[in-house]
Amino acid sequence: MRWTLFFGLFLSSTLAFAQTINANIILTITGKSTQSEVQLTEAMLAAMTQQIFTMPTAWYPTEQTFEGPLLRDVLKLAGIQSGNIKLRSLNDYTISIPVSDALQYDVIIARKRNGQKMSIRDKGPLFIIYPFHQHENLRRTEYYRRCSWQLRSIVAE
Repeated sequence: MRWTLFFGLFLSSTLAFAQTINANIILTITGKSTQSEVQLTEAMLAAMTQQIFTMPTAWYPTEQTFEGPLLRDVLKLAGIQSGNIKLRSLNDYTISIPVSDALQYDVIIARKRNGQKMSIRDKGPLFIIYPFHQHENLRRTEYYRRCSWQLRSIVAE
């Protein structure tokens, strides 16, 4: 009886801990191998080297400051170095972009806008941002479409 009670308490506390960890995951990256799934929390993304851009965008009437890790650094965690990736948002918006974008440009996974974490209501918690202010050739519809907001997963294709 005691072992049953102990085991029951142990199992329920372990499940509660696992659910807490899963609730904190805000981004899942899946490489081409089933062994290369990476799950990241806000704290893990914040611990990575951050890039900061201040620039005008198509989504806001004034210049905004975005902060987050480089997309290429996040892709490395899952061993993604070439091909295409599929970006999926919380609302299931999906778009495929070439990994070469992340290698050629300083594309970031913005986690902050104007120094504040982005809420879901404000295109957060994560927003793919291209360095439009650094490269005039990026200021085209095809690149604006690649800026997935409310990002929740990245999958290698």
